Amino acid sequence: MSSELAVVTVTYSPGEYLDQFLTSLREATTRPLRVIMADNGSVDGTPEAAEVAFEEAELLRTGANIGYGAAVNRAVAEIDPDIEFVVVANPDVRWHPGSLDGLLDAAARWPRAGAL
Repeated sequence: MSSELAVVTVTYSPGEYLDQFLTSLREATTRPLRVIMADNGSVDGTPEAAEVAFEEAELLRTGANIGYGAAVNRAVAEIDPDIEFVVVANPDVRWHPGSLDGLLDAAARWPRAGAL
């Protein structure tokens, strides 16, 4: 799937939060989206279920609990360099409708910004 936006989240048995994260994320943007769930060893089956239920989501198993930052870095390494924007967010975030579109609109207004 071609996209200008990728979202990375680190999972570790996130329970119901992951479904809420992914469901609300669909309303946060109208743009094509890729979600990478860097999983640090979940045992609750939630990331596997999310990968089946949400076509934009893919599961990246890190192999162990390698820590938050290392998991984010592992996921970002999987993103096509042509994807312009990467959002890193915890899986317990609930997105407001249009929130990512608003963030990308801000990026267009301030193209020299390094982080928003």
